[in-house]
Amino acid sequence: MARIGMHFSLWSATWTEASAEAAVPEAARYGLQVIEIPLLAPERIAVAHARDLLAAHGIAPSASLCLPPDRLATQDPAAARDVLLAAIEVAHALGCTFLGGVTYSALGHRSGAPPTAKEYDAIVAALQPAARAARARGMLLGLEPCNRYETHLLNTASQTLALLDRIGEANACVHLDTYHMNIEEKGIGAAFRLAGARAPYIHLSESDRGVPGSGTIDWEDAFAALAEIGFSGDLVVESFVTLPPEIAAALCVWRPVAEDRYAVLDQGLAHLRRLALKHRLIG
Repeated sequence: MARIGMHFSLWSATWTEASAEAAVPEAARYGLQVIEIPLLAPERIAVAHARDLLAAHGIAPSASLCLPPDRLATQDPAAARDVLLAAIEVAHALGCTFLGGVTYSALGHRSGAPPTAKEYDAIVAALQPAARAARARGMLLGLEPCNRYETHLLNTASQTLALLDRIGEANACVHLDTYHMNIEEKGIGAAFRLAGARAPYIHLSESDRGVPGSGTIDWEDAFAALAEIGFSGDLVVESFVTLPPEIAAALCVWRPVAEDRYAVLDQGLAHLRRLALKHRLIG
């Protein structure tokens, strides 16, 4: 059975003890099984507090990040590797079995040209040791293809699968996101079918990053495809109700995407649960 979770940005722009103590009990009341913790500054996470709080409410952690603009894998593979290794240590200490996101670049970084072989070589050099470190800790390392306005490096599932073949580590996987897929793929279901078991962790995000079910995402096609491939991983809702200013700028989020978090929890989450139940992804 799949698990349903929520990105922490629904509640707060940053994970702090206070924001976590407000969010985690509410997540549990809504029956969420996973909370995705942003690790943009992993050294600031109070690990023991987070572990205890999540365990007390029966919620599993996952983690995500994007690389800092001054530590791009394409420009400084060693620096990018070190960022990932530090994040993997914190994610493992939190109890995560997945670290994903834009693990290969910074949000909003574009060269203005198609990706080059040299850029992909540098990404492989940065991510191979990171994937091996994650594997040694029982973790998956995800690469999230993003839309063309946020990166020129990985936009589609097929591009990401080809790069994963070059990385050559079984625990490196494609981290698909319906918001980006809606822009870049020929069909959301088609991309899920292509990725299959190599996509064990999904971001469920509406076409405007707001309330699932209120936009143009073909959710029926998405869930039908997930059922076809026997998906049993994590389905994590990503709705950017709150964001750090630098991430909001990189994502071009200039206006509210939802009235408040309760629109996502009461309407969007219920919509996704109905579809997951219909397609027997959850019990």
